[in-house]
Parts: sequence; C-alpha cells; structure tokens
Amino acid sequence: MTKLLNAQFHELFKSKYFYLTSIICVIFGAGLTTGMYLFPQYNQPENSRLILTKENILGVVPSFATLLLPFAAAATVAVLLDSQYNHGTIRNMICCGHTRTAIFFSNLITMSAAAAIYFVLYQVAAIFMAVCVFDFEGYDLKATVISLSAMLLMLIFESTVISLLLGNLLRGGKLTIVILVVQYILNISVVFGMYKYDSIIADIAAKIFPQSCVFYFSCFAVPEGIWKNFAVSTGLIAVMSLIGLHQFKKCDIK
Repeated sequence: MTKLLNAQFHELFKSKYFYLTSIICVIFGAGLTTGMYLFPQYNQPENSRLILTKENILGVVPSFATLLLPFAAAATVAVLLDSQYNHGTIRNMICCGHTRTAIFFSNLITMSAAAAIYFVLYQVAAIFMAVCVFDFEGYDLKATVISLSAMLLMLIFESTVISLLLGNLLRGGKLTIVILVVQYILNISVVFGMYKYDSIIADIAAKIFPQSCVFYFSCFAVPEGIWKNFAVSTGLIAVMSLIGLHQFKKCDIK
C-alpha cells in the first residue's frame, strides 16, 4: 500500500493539471474576496436565505469554494483515471501483485488529498485577502475551522468519491466529459436550488444536512447541528467507497 501511495502521489505531483488547478484555486479565492470588497452586491433574490451587509460580505467568500472546487476535484479524478486506464497502469499494478482493494484506496486517498489541497489553497487565499488586505475581523477561528472542515468532507463525498466510482465504472472513453457533466448537475442544482426558502431541493437536503446550503456555513459562530454534517458525510463517504470498491473488484481490466 505504501509503494502504491508513493507512486500515486508521484504521478499527482508531476501532473501539470494539478499545478494549474492549484494556481486557479488561489486566484479564484483572492479574486472573489477582492471583487466582493470592491464591488459589493447586497441585493439578494426574493426569499434569499442570506442577508448580505458591509459587515459580513467578506465572511461568505469561503463558502463559494463549493462553486469551483467540485469541478476541479472531479476533473482531477477524470484526468488521473484516464491516464491509468489508457496507459495500462492499473493492469500493470494487478500483474505486480497489488490487490484491487489496495489500488482502489490508494486512488481514493490520493484524489481526496488533491481535493483537500485545492480547498486549503482557496481558503488561505480568500481569508488572507479578507483579513490581511481588507482588515476584515469577522472570522471566529473555531467556527471557521469547524465549518470549513464540514465543507471539505462534503466536497470529498460529492466530487472525489462519486467521481471515482463513475470513473471506474466507465473506464475511459468519454470519462472526463461524463464526470464533469454529473458534477455540474449535482453542484449547480444544489447551490442554486437551495438559494430560496421554497426550494424542494433545500427541503430534502435539510433533512440530511442541517447546514447543507453553502451560505449556511458560518464563519462567525459554530452552526447548530453541524456535527450531524460530519456524521452523515463520513457515513456517505464510507458507504459509497464500499460500493465503489465492490464495483471495481468486479470490473474487467484490459
């Protein structure tokens, strides 16, 4: 397993896509914070769950990670899996004596680490600009760490785990396009569907994640019920990983 992880991380860290995406995450985080500060927009849609003011507008920027990062994480899964299947890497791993279980979890760990790196880069850039450049003082350290940790778990479930399952199921071809389309449907429908109180998506999601709306992740105070998010996200990651592992063990590797 250690050798597999070393090989997987070596492939990740020599990928030009990984570094390009990392740079984009930094620019996106810093750019959004700057844009929100220089060109604030306080008018929200009717029945919006979020009320923006001069005092809190920079505090919501960390939540916007859910607009970009699922696509970045899903695309990373697609790029790495396409390379592994097209170059026969997975077949060679099996021929060298590695079990499919070890291969699957080494992929899952590596791809989840990539998603976590993107997430941290975005958040550091966004919060640095808000605090050090624009003198924003609204972040509570404990609330920020807890809220962002919950967001990261949801990101890994929504993008990395589901994309890995789909990627192994499709095994090449139009893999990248299919995964990104699925992520688009999942992410955008949730983000914009939960933007209003009368949303069916919001009602369903709220029964699973009490803080499911991206704008509900508070950096000012620890949100009530957020510990349920940790439990549900961890459970979903475990269940979907087991389903993905079972499917990977059954698939035909050529």
